[in-house]
Amino acid sequence: MYRYKYASITALILTWLCAAPLHAALSNNPDQAAIPQPEVGLEPQDVVSIVINALANNDRPFVDAGIATTFAFASPANKVNTGPLDKFTQMVKNDVYGIMVDHAESNFSKVVYDDNNAYQLVQLKGKNGIEIVFAFRLSKQIDGEFDGMWMTDAVWPVGDAMVPQQSF
Repeated sequence: MYRYKYASITALILTWLCAAPLHAALSNNPDQAAIPQPEVGLEPQDVVSIVINALANNDRPFVDAGIATTFAFASPANKVNTGPLDKFTQMVKNDVYGIMVDHAESNFSKVVYDDNNAYQLVQLKGKNGIEIVFAFRLSKQIDGEFDGMWMTDAVWPVGDAMVPQQSF
């Protein structure tokens, strides 16, 4: 009886060990190694550029990879309000932020610094031709696993594309 019980448990464990990688490969869970990650040395304009370019190509290298990249660069404080990733994905695809996904064109303003905070405007043209400007607020993390890294605290629309050209 014990022999059959242990054989069944062993078979179950082996099945799980073999099925787990297959399940992960087929699921929508992002492979963090396949997308850019925060690192010391990236400046605010680098972070915003990475995020905007990832969103322009949202489904490369996997479905919603651009949104997963954006979430990876969200500060821990931002993630408290917008996470987990599934909730963040729904938010990015809503009417306010949806134009960011697979947008056609982008223009970046200069970065404005205020101590350990940075601000940058991004003008986007959606694939539907609509233009809108978003403001990014980033902060340099001062402790924890992201110490010394610039991460996004907030993004919000500031209006249509009627921002003076000298801002960009």
